[in-house]
Amino acid sequence: MPFELGVLPSGHLHCFSAQGDGDSDEGRQYLSLSKAFSRGTGEGLFALVARKGDVGLSPSFTYWRVFASRYLERRCHLTPTDAARPEPIDPLSEADTAALLAGAPPMRGAEYLSSRVLGESWGLLDDWVRERIRDHDGLAAFLKKKAPQWHQVGRVCFHLAENKGDPEYPFAFMATYAPELSGRGRARHQPLNQALREYAGARNKQALIRLLSPVQRASESSALIQELVETGDLYHPLAWTPAEAYAFLKEIPLYEHSGVLVRLPDWWKKRSRPRVGVTIGARQQKNFGMDSLLDFKMQVALGDETLSQAELRKLMQAGDGLVLLKGQWVEVDQAKLDAALEHWQQVEAGRAGDGLSFAEGMRLLAGAPADLGHGDGEAVERE
Repeated sequence: MPFELGVLPSGHLHCFSAQGDGDSDEGRQYLSLSKAFSRGTGEGLFALVARKGDVGLSPSFTYWRVFASRYLERRCHLTPTDAARPEPIDPLSEADTAALLAGAPPMRGAEYLSSRVLGESWGLLDDWVRERIRDHDGLAAFLKKKAPQWHQVGRVCFHLAENKGDPEYPFAFMATYAPELSGRGRARHQPLNQALREYAGARNKQALIRLLSPVQRASESSALIQELVETGDLYHPLAWTPAEAYAFLKEIPLYEHSGVLVRLPDWWKKRSRPRVGVTIGARQQKNFGMDSLLDFKMQVALGDETLSQAELRKLMQAGDGLVLLKGQWVEVDQAKLDAALEHWQQVEAGRAGDGLSFAEGMRLLAGAPADLGHGDGEAVERE
């Protein structure tokens, strides 16, 4: 293997590579790690652990990646007294040190590897990470920017997914936590009730408090989460109705502000909303005047598709929340939809009864009330 991470007589870590090995993609990745280590052991170890996946790493790089991962896992599970001023992490225990020495692979400078070298490397990594945490005002912000895959480790995550096999309860909710990363560099999520068993006992009390603190903060502002905590339903998978799912979706900013991660179906970010569309001047006329301006066709559309009368009735009867239309979930704000429909029905009624002046028609078509009073209807589309 032309690339190797070894130990210098001084005890510092150093990347060794053969000349010309930076021409391939793999070589360029190793050279990037080499530059990080040249700036310091702490920065190099973090660059190694921030790398996504461990496929293709040489045994010596894999060894030190495991070392750095062990550190970052403990940092992620630590309860900080001040997020912007992290305290030093505990040094390696004798048992951890002995296991790391016994499991070291053949590497350059292996004769210099010792408990002192491991302890100093651990400390240098901790110093470098704590400085970055201070720069970013917290561990979460630092990891989200510099090592996104680690951002989920040690944190609770609320999941909402579709349960397409059950039309009555078409959504599923589950709370998880991620104690570590998998070998491919992805967060390994486990049911939250597993944390209660894993952290049982006084020795892990602080870890459990740190894990559940964001949930507690969320419950103080959310009646929904408070009920899930008090009933214990938070620790079990749940089947939800559209109304229950919508109540959860509306509170997502609150959960995220409390420090809870949220994973949602892809359609929520690009969700559709029904809109009132109007085509103006559909009839061909020689002269462009009031008649052509007030010649329009009103329709309710979802994206580029016009809703049928049956679909519109279903939409109007659903109220606020999520409605399944044309195979997709649609968010409905009934007050805004009613206001938009009422606006155009007013235009249509005025046109039919000849009770609309040109000026009034222009104002109504522009979305303002005919008498220039205050209106709060939803802005409408015009084609």
